Amino acid sequence: MEYITVQETAEKWGVSIRRIQYLCRHNMIMGAVRFGKVWSIPKEAEKPKDSRYKTHEEKQKSIAQSLKSVGQNKEVFEKIVEFFPYPIQVFTPDGTSVITNEAFLRVFKIPSKHIINGKYNILQDSDTEKWGTKEYLLRAFQGEAIQLNDIKVPTGDLSNKCSDKELRFESIFQNITAIPIYNDHNQLAYVVSVFITSRHYHDREEIMNSKEYIESHWLKEFDIDEVAAFVSLSKYHLTRLFKKHTGFTPYGYYQDIKINKLKEKLCDINLSISRAFADCGVDYNGNFAKIFKEKVGMTPSQYKASVTKR
Repeated sequence: MEYITVQETAEKWGVSIRRIQYLCRHNMIMGAVRFGKVWSIPKEAEKPKDSRYKTHEEKQKSIAQSLKSVGQNKEVFEKIVEFFPYPIQVFTPDGTSVITNEAFLRVFKIPSKHIINGKYNILQDSDTEKWGTKEYLLRAFQGEAIQLNDIKVPTGDLSNKCSDKELRFESIFQNITAIPIYNDHNQLAYVVSVFITSRHYHDREEIMNSKEYIESHWLKEFDIDEVAAFVSLSKYHLTRLFKKHTGFTPYGYYQDIKINKLKEKLCDINLSISRAFADCGVDYNGNFAKIFKEKVGMTPSQYKASVTKR
């Protein structure tokens, strides 16, 4: 049987490496085997169905039906929205926010509904393109029910539009349902956005963006000037800020990613050690083999031998 690495499986299935590791630990991938601390997955293994998204979809469909059924009764509709346990934002047909419930204000760190309702217009917000929601929002305001999964919405972006206070960023990944509500004359009365959090993490925007840049450029040689330019900071300020919020330097973060990628390659019995290094953009005869030993506690050859034992 032919095996592939966690990274290769993640790329094949279009999910994160962390998700593949979770599935392996919980015996949810048929035939997955563990060598030391590293998993190998059969090349022909089928992707398990994700019950998380099924649950979210069922919730969203139920919410949509509930809101549609009372949409023509304005008083009842507003009360249901106000006390609903999930964040909800209601817009008029021109895109103006008119109702936001307490759950929405709490999750998105909006100090008061009075500073957003009647003042914020989502169709005029250029950031919807950055969030990847602009096209879908336009369809919702044309009367189409829209469902989006795992959309990253930095709460700092929205809350800073409505407040003078500088807030720490928290990237919240949301499953979003946009529901058109019609009046008695079959005319669009509202568009209701319902948010169900799928995952989130806290960080300053500069740190989040730095991490994402490093993670997507791990294969090339590290360049602190490029990372700093990407987040519009000096390299000295970025390094100090990164160390303060994460406990290590940008280069240290880059090295850890590189080491983990290399460990996955070393699990491939069909790859030589020098080829594994080359596939990760480093020279086996260079300094990185020493860095590997310092961080892992064994040489690359010792590590490969330990994880490929049968």
